[in-house]
Amino acid sequence: METEEEINLLDYWRVIRKRWKIVAWIFGASVLIAVIVSLLMTPIYQAKTTIMPVESSGGGISAALQSLPFVGGMVPGIGGASANKLVTVLKSRTMAEDVIQALELIKVLFEEPWDEPPSLQDAVRSLTGITEITDDKEGLISISVEYEDPKIGADIANQYTVALQKFLSENALSMAKRNRIFIEKQLKDVEEQLMEAEETLKGFQTNKKIVAMDVQTEASIKALVDLKAQITAQEVQLGVIKQYSTPSNPDVIRIKDELRELKKQLAMVETKSGNPETDALPSFSEAPTLGLQYIRLKREALNQEKVFELLTQQYEMAKIDEAKEDITFQIIDRAIAPEKRIKPKRRLNVMLAGVVSLFSGVFLVFFLEYVANLKEPKNQGGEGINTRKGGEDPEGERI
Repeated sequence: METEEEINLLDYWRVIRKRWKIVAWIFGASVLIAVIVSLLMTPIYQAKTTIMPVESSGGGISAALQSLPFVGGMVPGIGGASANKLVTVLKSRTMAEDVIQALELIKVLFEEPWDEPPSLQDAVRSLTGITEITDDKEGLISISVEYEDPKIGADIANQYTVALQKFLSENALSMAKRNRIFIEKQLKDVEEQLMEAEETLKGFQTNKKIVAMDVQTEASIKALVDLKAQITAQEVQLGVIKQYSTPSNPDVIRIKDELRELKKQLAMVETKSGNPETDALPSFSEAPTLGLQYIRLKREALNQEKVFELLTQQYEMAKIDEAKEDITFQIIDRAIAPEKRIKPKRRLNVMLAGVVSLFSGVFLVFFLEYVANLKEPKNQGGEGINTRKGGEDPEGERI
């Protein structure tokens, strides 16, 4: 029976010491290559902008972002949910295109000469690759851009905040804003109807010479009563004179002329025909119809005026509500051109290369030792066979 061979740490150390030059060569070469590569790599700088969603008491961001086509319903609050939705907006293709067009990044991200002019979609993919947008537990949003030019990286990070504000202002319709827009449209329609009703009433008053229907009707009645009273008085006076004078009496003729003139005026007041002086007074035959038309037109104008007043009040309230739901965010830290590179991390690269090469060298040493051990028993076995072929037994005697 074969006994199992015991291996301990000392045996491992002996194997490593036996082939230590291999381990040292791999370690030194790897570290040297890591140093050279790290020195040749293009330095990359990271510019970062930090923003915080600001939500008023009206729940502006929570309400407004619900209307965006790619953002669903959300939970009120400036923490997690609101920040997550703003992150979704910032990561959208629309935002990337806006930043690219604003800063003309196609010429920056792609070096000339071009075999084929890069498209906007190529630029979006390239910009997405160097930009990282995240939010933390406290609701803060970070926009990080890693680029070889620190100033361009800072400009890109800051432009994201400009594009975000523009996008929200143009596309995020809150309930208050929707109400304000609807009331504003209704108010405009009612204003036009009110102006039309007022012009109609004005035209009716101008054509019919009506300023105040009640006052003018009362004036007509008074004028009519005065004329009838004068006619009655003249008729009484004529009757008295006829008792003691002939029809050719000058007084009789005078009174008859006055009566004729008074009756003519009475007819004009009643019919408003042929006397410009009576145009300002409605005739009694026209009074009911004119009064009804006047009342209807004035009622329509008053109704439109009342509706206009109510809508004006609602419009002002809607503007106040919209102001409460203003979508905004606070820039905590604006991006500035960084002074220190973030990549390559030369020290870390060298340390990683050293550790990896060390383990690789040790693994190679043990592998070589394993291969050597596989070959050794075969050599020993071959020698024994050759000895027995010489004619000697195990104890040295010839057969």
